[in-house]
Amino acid sequence: MLVLGPLGFTAPWLLAALAALPVLWWLLRAVPPAPVRRAFPGVTLLLGLEDSDTQTDRTPWWLLLLRMLAVAAIILGFAGPVLNPQTRDAGSGPLVVVLDDGWAAAADWRLRLEAGGAVLAEAGQAGRTAVVVRASAPPPGTDLGLRAAGDAAAGLAGMQPEAWASDHAAALRWAEGLDPGESFDTVWLSDGLATPDRAALARALAAHGALRVLEPPAPRLALRPARIEDGLVRVAAERVPAGGAQEIVISGFGPDPAGVERELVSATLGFGAGESAAELELSLPPELRNRVQRFEIAGQRSAGAVTLADDSLRRRKVAL
Repeated sequence: MLVLGPLGFTAPWLLAALAALPVLWWLLRAVPPAPVRRAFPGVTLLLGLEDSDTQTDRTPWWLLLLRMLAVAAIILGFAGPVLNPQTRDAGSGPLVVVLDDGWAAAADWRLRLEAGGAVLAEAGQAGRTAVVVRASAPPPGTDLGLRAAGDAAAGLAGMQPEAWASDHAAALRWAEGLDPGESFDTVWLSDGLATPDRAALARALAAHGALRVLEPPAPRLALRPARIEDGLVRVAAERVPAGGAQEIVISGFGPDPAGVERELVSATLGFGAGESAAELELSLPPELRNRVQRFEIAGQRSAGAVTLADDSLRRRKVAL
């Protein structure tokens, strides 16, 4: 990629066509515009007259300039301009994209797929082969299954996150079973959660080439099962990592008296600066508490952001 200031070109060899613009200018100036023919009977009166001074009409300079600018814009467009391109070395060998696909990755799954697509697009521009490896289901055997980066990127659209936590044990067994002499670079789209095999997997991948780990920008949020203490419904939430102060909204859902599911209760839970856990206390009437079927964090689409309410929350009436 050729970079000129804030602008880069993925096909810089096409810029050589700009050198032909002066030749095109000369041709347009030398060749007069096509004559316009109009049928006018009075022209017969001019037949036989001779013009002592003939001068070929020329294209106006402003029209020539406009045409040159249009041709230059077309050439620049075909050269693949990129605004503020990444100047990082794209590498030249095979590329492996490891994708954590547990519940913690579901909250920003679309952004993760876009990041993976951008990495594979960069690899495709460099002519590299690539493969996408899901942490929960690595490919069987020791064959990487490398293919064109564009073909690998096409498979991202059909991937979906799982409802359980990422298990790096399977990915570690796959990485340790690869040929030690096989060289490739790795981009790891991590979900930000620590597992017992996370560090070992990173070492196994780094043994084959450069390793780059992309962490999620926002903390991962999860709910613990709701419980009853002192007549109050307590819902605990956790986040990783523990950053600054943060507020989340926890909603309880269940059927209304007509049997239609709707939001029955909603409250705000705040994390203090540096806190990784917080607890919400709800004082609910018995009738409302018996209807709640689940609690979830508003705006979070993951299995970890939902906790189901069991029979322990319900207050049952007993008659003797």
